[in-house]
Amino acid sequence: MQIQVACRTIGACWAVMTLCAVTGHAANRKASNVPPTLEIEVLDPGVDPLGNPAVLVRPDEYGQLQVDIPPVVLVHRYYYTGDRSFQAQLLPGGPSIVVANHPRTGERCYVPVQMLPGAPRVTYTSSSIEYDYGETGITVQFKTHAPPTIKYRNGLPWHRKIGNAVHADQWRDRAEKLHDSTKNAASRSRTLASGAMIKFGDTSQTILLPAANLLEMMPGGKIVFGTDWEQRLASRAAEHRRDKANRHAEKDQRWAEFSIPTNR
Repeated sequence: MQIQVACRTIGACWAVMTLCAVTGHAANRKASNVPPTLEIEVLDPGVDPLGNPAVLVRPDEYGQLQVDIPPVVLVHRYYYTGDRSFQAQLLPGGPSIVVANHPRTGERCYVPVQMLPGAPRVTYTSSSIEYDYGETGITVQFKTHAPPTIKYRNGLPWHRKIGNAVHADQWRDRAEKLHDSTKNAASRSRTLASGAMIKFGDTSQTILLPAANLLEMMPGGKIVFGTDWEQRLASRAAEHRRDKANRHAEKDQRWAEFSIPTNR
């Protein structure tokens, strides 16, 4: 009796392990290495010589004219054998029938779609086929207990909008940083240029100084003979502005002293 129970337990464990392995393998199916040109077979109804959607006018059983557009058939040969994305060939657009196997049941599905003309980016997932035309898109969604549904998109998807917004903020931050750095560089250049000109004026009045000191006081001399040349030029420019302001104040004071008050 104990041997039978042990055998049954081992058998049950083996069945569970096998089922888990099969389920995991199905969930992690790798994409097949298929050229994009072989993914979709376009079956043209053969009405229009250029392959464009043709308009046919036919009488119905009551003798009235009916307008008909023969659909193009788009056969997805390898759906579903894994998640992947590829660039499709040029599709004629118009009324179309998407033919693909259901990703869960394997049943052959015929889905009528109003397709857009162009070469979309096609993405396979375990539950959908997406035709991405950029600003617009079409998605065929496969459900387990319901027929496939069609979703038409007009505008960028939300994840792309978020990505664009993030990049826009990054570009705006970069532009602001560039503007600030350019503004600071321009202000710094004006300060250094002013300090250099003042330094040059001071140097032109210096006589009988050692050669090293004379070269050090020339514009650019601090680059070679010193390390704090930028701070000294900026300090010299600030000192010059203070001296100029003091001279103007003294001049205004002298004029005020020379003025004669009158009684009127």
